[in-house]
Amino acid sequence: MNALDAEVLVVGGGPAGAATATLLARHGRDVLLLEKAAHPREKPCGEYYGPGVVDALARLGALDAVLATEHERLGGMRVRVGRRGFLLSYPDGDGHRGALGVRRSLLDRALLDHVRASGVQVAERTGVSEVEIEEGRAIGVRLRGAAGRTGEIVRSSFVVAADGRHSAVARSLGLDLPVRWPRRLGLHAHYSGVASRFGGLGEMHVGRGTYCGLAPVGGGLVVAGLVAPLGAKLPGESAECHFERSLARLPEVAALLEGARRVGPVRGLGPLARRVRRAAGPGYLLVGDAAGFLDPFTGEGVYRALRGAELAAGAVERALRRPDGVPVGYEQARRAAFADKERLVKLIQLVLGSPRSFGYVVGKLARRPQSAGLMKAVLGDYRPAGPALRPGYLWSLLRP
Repeated sequence: MNALDAEVLVVGGGPAGAATATLLARHGRDVLLLEKAAHPREKPCGEYYGPGVVDALARLGALDAVLATEHERLGGMRVRVGRRGFLLSYPDGDGHRGALGVRRSLLDRALLDHVRASGVQVAERTGVSEVEIEEGRAIGVRLRGAAGRTGEIVRSSFVVAADGRHSAVARSLGLDLPVRWPRRLGLHAHYSGVASRFGGLGEMHVGRGTYCGLAPVGGGLVVAGLVAPLGAKLPGESAECHFERSLARLPEVAALLEGARRVGPVRGLGPLARRVRRAAGPGYLLVGDAAGFLDPFTGEGVYRALRGAELAAGAVERALRRPDGVPVGYEQARRAAFADKERLVKLIQLVLGSPRSFGYVVGKLARRPQSAGLMKAVLGDYRPAGPALRPGYLWSLLRP
């Protein structure tokens, strides 16, 4: 018997893995979390988290731990297309909700500390090469990159894959599908010296084929997250040069960052979108980016990770009570939770392809705040997306 054997193995220590492990431990399960890196570690991310994330962190019991790190309370995000713009605030009844700006490295570390405090065993610098299958069911994983343990098999009753867009678990199970659209590259950097220019808000600037989100994240830093077509990077061009060249195509962003000092390197990730054949099977399930991801414009990646973890934990509980280990109902629950928002995101992606069309939408949102309230709540992940897809609502928002 391997000393790392556990009832449930969670592969990946980001928000999805940390939240799933915490919730399972709360139900008395013996959980081992395997993380290939060591925290804190940097990861490209928009680092702007809307009200839905704040709510999910509170339900997890981790909000105070996150707020104990460097952070910025934000009132919303200005969305701009050239001279047009609107304020993506978060109306809720007679008041307004808030967002958070937190460096991803600090968010992940706070969540992993919360995992340990919940009684979960955590093994950092311990990667996974593949899932072990026995009689058609996942029964553990094979380690990779763990000092003195590479090639060892860790056994479990259930495997949770929370290992991101390049999931080793999904790859070993043959679950990855090709993504033909959208194919984009994300680049991310931090700047100091300009946080006071933002007035407690984030900003999103949209150009032709490119957009850039900026937000104060605490400690006097501002994050700049740029998304551009995957093929826009020139052969042999460094990430730094591509980043600076792309920012120059967004003059309003360049003006906001004038005189700023970049802190740390430019980090990149691509392609951003991800698809899988299925998100669950006998003895395993996928959660977070491992289970699929479209694009970060609407900023719901961390929300989907945390909300998906809530669904995953319930599904694992059900699977552990079944002799076949199948997490019945998990994929249906994911569709119910995320399908409408995915449809809305795809509509937004189509409009993003034309700054003129996107500018028209932005103008209507700015001039029709009553109708825009629902869209703001949906984008903030604290209202369901279904009503925002109804033709009557879309017409009321976008009519001439």
